[in-house]
Amino acid sequence: MTTSEEIEKKTTTKKAMIIAAHPDDAEIGMGGTILAMIDSGWDVIIVDLTNGEPTPFGTIEIRKKETEKANEILGIKKRFCLEMPNRYLTANLENRRKLAETIRVHQPDILFGPVNQDFHPDHIEAAKLIEGARFEAKFHKTDMKGEPWWVPKLYHYFSIHKINYDKPSFIVNITSQWEKKYNAIQAYQSQLQNSSFKNVSFLQKAEVIFQYFGQCINTKFGEPFMNSEPMSISNINQFF
Repeated sequence: MTTSEEIEKKTTTKKAMIIAAHPDDAEIGMGGTILAMIDSGWDVIIVDLTNGEPTPFGTIEIRKKETEKANEILGIKKRFCLEMPNRYLTANLENRRKLAETIRVHQPDILFGPVNQDFHPDHIEAAKLIEGARFEAKFHKTDMKGEPWWVPKLYHYFSIHKINYDKPSFIVNITSQWEKKYNAIQAYQSQLQNSSFKNVSFLQKAEVIFQYFGQCINTKFGEPFMNSEPMSISNINQFF
């Protein structure tokens, strides 16, 4: 029997869906925010569009184990891959429908995805795909799985492939979450091999970037996000 407390929890728990082109994108872009959401009782789902392979030092089996380790560090209970083609990800009708069905089945309150200004073509296509699938998910008179669903909020996390960054809409203080985020990124050892740039390792670059965004809001570490739509504020006390 469902208790009144369980009913209240179902109606008040926020559900976030983080969509990533590859395993490790979610951890790099917003691992600290994911930790903060889980700590606040949110229902968090990560959807990897591809399995991330092939890569120089990875295999499907290795990446799966690395992802499982990262999930354990972050406390992720729901994560799955839509098995779209790595390196050749496109925002075509087939992929858009597949992602739209995922949104309809899980019915998140908030979507997160990569910014559409990036060096990696998979990230650019992922951003387009999310926009289209978000709209298609609300269709009626269709044979798609799930029920019509419109996600009212869509935010974009940054990739550290970029060298220059646009001004973010907001930055989340992740100082308390940084160590676990760092460990979650470190779980992807196959992707960290030979990943230095001008003698600066990928992890060193990540630390500097998220320290920079932290300094923008007078904290040690911060994660930036873009929002292309006006933000609705109904409770001033909760916003400020």
